[in-house]
Amino acid sequence: MSTVARHRRPRPSKRRQPRGHHRRPSGSPPLDPLDRRIDGRLDERFDAETTRSSFAILLAGFAVLMAAIAGVTVLVIGGEDSPGETPVAAATSQQASMPGMDMSGTDMGGTTAAGAATASAAGKSVAFEPFQRVDPTLPAVPPGPVKHFRVEVYQHVTKVSPEEPPTEVWSFGVNGTFYRGTGVSAPMVVNVGDKVKMTLVNGGSKAMGVTMPHSIDLHAAEVDPGEAYVDVAPGKTHSFTFLAEHPGVFMYHCATQPILLHTGAGMVGMFIVKPKNLLPSHHEFWLTQQEYYQGEPGGMADLAKMEAEQPDVIAFNGYANQYQEAPIVVDRGHRVRLWILNAGPSKWTAFHVIGSIFDRTMVEGVEGHDAQTISLAPSQGGYVELTLDQEGTYPFVDHSFGDMIKGAAGALQTTNAPPPMPGSSH
Repeated sequence: MSTVARHRRPRPSKRRQPRGHHRRPSGSPPLDPLDRRIDGRLDERFDAETTRSSFAILLAGFAVLMAAIAGVTVLVIGGEDSPGETPVAAATSQQASMPGMDMSGTDMGGTTAAGAATASAAGKSVAFEPFQRVDPTLPAVPPGPVKHFRVEVYQHVTKVSPEEPPTEVWSFGVNGTFYRGTGVSAPMVVNVGDKVKMTLVNGGSKAMGVTMPHSIDLHAAEVDPGEAYVDVAPGKTHSFTFLAEHPGVFMYHCATQPILLHTGAGMVGMFIVKPKNLLPSHHEFWLTQQEYYQGEPGGMADLAKMEAEQPDVIAFNGYANQYQEAPIVVDRGHRVRLWILNAGPSKWTAFHVIGSIFDRTMVEGVEGHDAQTISLAPSQGGYVELTLDQEGTYPFVDHSFGDMIKGAAGALQTTNAPPPMPGSSH
């Protein structure tokens, strides 16, 4: 036998103990998987090939550990701005967003859970106004022989859906009423024959955040648009008067160019001229349907989406599905009148109340009855009357379902409504 052969170290037996099972002191704590890999390597420290294999296993385990940590981090970030949590509020308090009621097997916000987490994470560092449910009760006609409306423009960052990041909205406040925390502008109500004085204030203070000229175009007025609907510089005011001679539900909006950008960014609202001899109604509510085209989180609306007619959110009164979690309460057996405006700026709507028939409708001067749905083009409005004969919850929707799932849904609920049946589709 050669010298080399006599001094060659014998190879370990193929029948050796499994890694990590060599003798250890009694009472020692059990090894975790990483310790076992290291401990197993001690048994074969003189075997280069096995050492390389063990090192590869160690690296693989480390990679799995890092992937697990990354996954937990994503879940934490995605949940930071979810509905019910406390976001960074623009002025004072907490965000009180409300999840949508599932009516089609899809979240009514039109966003998957993964998409919602991504949107929340994208907007988590943006300060925005906390949501407050908009009271849909129709406001009263102002007192006095002349109906004065001080209409103030404000640009603000808010949410228009619990499933979407904050966005900049341009809105109108009326006689001190501002629906901050949503994207809707306040309605105005007069009686037919009233004299109206309109004063537009384009950002009366720094708190209004106005950075550009704006204007107001009022469909209920018969005036020279070149005189009445002029652009108003930031901090300036402009007034005009008119006689409200025609009853109906009219749109008002900013007419500054590009008009699509200004209306798509939120500058639309409802102006109601009540007709004479209107029958009394136990309940009267206003609903403005409106589209929102979101840009970067906290940034201005996306003009390209507006041109393509691809809204992210379509909502009643400035916030997706807000009247699902908190329905509009009515009394069974009493007349309900709903004043409705499709403010667009681009989509038609088919307004429908599930479980009821409209006893009377008045749309663009045309009276109808026994109707299931009213169809409104952008800028069109009208009112419907109905009576709910049974206790229950009656969803109302844009029956164009591709738009409904973006947030155009709510509910009327009688005072003694039973809880919904399990598995109900509405």
